[in-house]
Amino acid sequence: MGILSPDEEIVWKQFHQGLSTRAIAKTTRKKWSVAYVSRVLNRARGKIAKALREQAKSHRLDVESLLDYNGLLIGFDYQANTVVYLVFTIQLGIVVWYKHASYAGMLCHNCPKLAECRETLDIIINEYDIRLRPDEEVLPMTQQSSAIFNKLAAKEIPRYHRS
Repeated sequence: MGILSPDEEIVWKQFHQGLSTRAIAKTTRKKWSVAYVSRVLNRARGKIAKALREQAKSHRLDVESLLDYNGLLIGFDYQANTVVYLVFTIQLGIVVWYKHASYAGMLCHNCPKLAECRETLDIIINEYDIRLRPDEEVLPMTQQSSAIFNKLAAKEIPRYHRS
């Protein structure tokens, strides 16, 4: 079972596709009010933040920042001496991504994990509607991942609109 309920998944996904709570309430086939959508989003944020903190604790990371609206925790692993990104995805759950330059000395084009890394980054890009510039699209995944996580951290969330 995933972290989120079915309603929370719907709201979380649409929210990160750029819809406001009002737009989500209008587009759903269920008769949701804006207040209900807002409550569901806040519940989802709380569950995701809790899961990210628990995962960071289990990896013994120092938490640098927790961006619950973005489903992102940035931590630091002193044993590996690197930044670690924990990202919530509906499809994969929580992804733990250590910032790195190579895999056991192999660069991306020789790495046996190339397809797995590409699939993971593509899921994050799609779920969070992240747009890469053409120069970022051709970067090796070790560098592209940093661009993706920086964009996710800086991503603006839809604003609440009152009538």
